[in-house]
Amino acid sequence: MVINLKSQTRRLKLVELLILVLMGVLMYVSQVIMAPLTNIELVSFLIIIVARRFGVKSLISVYIFAFLEIMTYGFHIWSINYLYVWAILVLIVLPLRKIDNVFLYTVVSGIFGIAFGTLCSIPYFVMGGFSMGVAYIISGFSFDIPHCVGNIVLTAILYIPITKAFSYILNKTLK
Repeated sequence: MVINLKSQTRRLKLVELLILVLMGVLMYVSQVIMAPLTNIELVSFLIIIVARRFGVKSLISVYIFAFLEIMTYGFHIWSINYLYVWAILVLIVLPLRKIDNVFLYTVVSGIFGIAFGTLCSIPYFVMGGFSMGVAYIISGFSFDIPHCVGNIVLTAILYIPITKAFSYILNKTLK
């Protein structure tokens, strides 16, 4: 039996790409479904899971998610935020990705939730100056607190079962 390594490599990359696109779609669908719960979302958790497994390639999922959000809700200042804020979470997870610890990722997710509004304030500092940026941060605390708590609770509950299921599925799929 002759094995063509080039076709196997291409197939693996295609399968990875499909998984990354599907994860971006899953981020979007979960965001839409959970929209009634102000700033309670699975996107942070899903980005952590994908970034741990796929590293920098997980940015494909992040930008699929951002693109779908922009196509659904239109382009606005939050769209700019989505293009860099979620990528920051990937960059935070990259050096930690070999560590498999529910507590670590629960803390990362919680800190990201509380810092989300501050990270999103950058365009407001640029557009309106220091006072507008600070006002945006202060006015966003009431949104960042539930975001933090939601991220902590969801990551603490879902990390172990979803990580195991994701690894099982990927190990079967990426053989």
